[in-house]
Amino acid sequence: MLKRKLGLAVAAILCVGLMTSCFNINDNRGNGGDSNIINGIDYTDYLSGEYSIKVKNDSKKNIVCFMNTPRESNLISGVRAGTLVGLKKNSLFTNTKDFILFVVTEDDYLANKNDLAKLDRTPFATVYAYYNAESAEIQANKVYTISNLMGGEYHIIINNNEKYNVELRQNGLYGESLAFAGAYTTQTKINMVEGEYDIFPVFRKYSSRAQEIVTTFPKYTKNGVEYPVFFHFGLDPENDEKEFTTSDWFNGALYDASETPSAAYIAIHNGNSGTGVSLYKGALETAATTSTGGKTINTGKTLTFEVPMTSLGNNRYSTTATVSGWKIGTSMNKVSIDTLEVKAGKMYYIELSGSNYLDLEAKWKTVEGSSEILAEDTGFEDEESTIFK
Repeated sequence: MLKRKLGLAVAAILCVGLMTSCFNINDNRGNGGDSNIINGIDYTDYLSGEYSIKVKNDSKKNIVCFMNTPRESNLISGVRAGTLVGLKKNSLFTNTKDFILFVVTEDDYLANKNDLAKLDRTPFATVYAYYNAESAEIQANKVYTISNLMGGEYHIIINNNEKYNVELRQNGLYGESLAFAGAYTTQTKINMVEGEYDIFPVFRKYSSRAQEIVTTFPKYTKNGVEYPVFFHFGLDPENDEKEFTTSDWFNGALYDASETPSAAYIAIHNGNSGTGVSLYKGALETAATTSTGGKTINTGKTLTFEVPMTSLGNNRYSTTATVSGWKIGTSMNKVSIDTLEVKAGKMYYIELSGSNYLDLEAKWKTVEGSSEILAEDTGFEDEESTIFK
């Protein structure tokens, strides 16, 4: 009888121990059910619940993400190599803002955990990002990608002593973003893989007027022809570093460039009292998104869409583009927008009217008392960065 009681007691203790162990494991589990806390870094995918922004890590390194600068107080969460996750939504994300997504490798984070300031000038990647506290849909539509060209033993260095946030893009003004440096920052050093690069710098900034992220670029004139500032170079054992200083593009040291709009902008106001709508371009059945990820234009609201300029080849771009085949509406009913040629640096307006999804009418806004389409200067190039302000 005594042996039986002792056996039951041991079994009960083991059961309690197992339950306690299970509880401890669950404390470290992410939404997927697996343990996602590695070396103190939270690799949880928060997409199934509340998250801040989406990040896709195409590199071969596990990464740790911060807001603006690498400090424990600015820590967001991590992303494993080759995965797309929703980053943690913590106290950093309480209001709408643009910011630098400052990315370091897991190895660098652990090696410098007691002095993260050492990583200030050596990020693994930097990305211009935007968080919209008012719209879960906008956050759902926008994905920030860490390039698979990151993480090599060679370097791009950016000295950005201008008031603009500069982004280096591969293969064109609208190409893949490889590196980013905020206004008035120097010696930002990005690790890159070996290879040939065609880099086009652009400036990114949040416009409070348009409530969108807008893009401009440095442009110069040669023999009467306008070109964007452009660099072709290779990174290899004999050329292991490429350094950029933004002021050199403007002061005549390399170019005598000026900041120029790279796009036209279309502001669509939904005055239809009965339904939210989306924009559809050409034959596409997928709704277009804004630069921050906006897709649905609710009643009484406005979204601004960027219209990129057309490539002319030989690293040149047009100053006009044609809006053609655009439709506005719902999956049940869409109305067509009249074709219009638009100019870079200009803002155009579309007004939607009606009382339900079957009663939609969309028209270009005209100059008062005229049939001329209204085109206003954006003034975006005069707006300074909001980062660190």
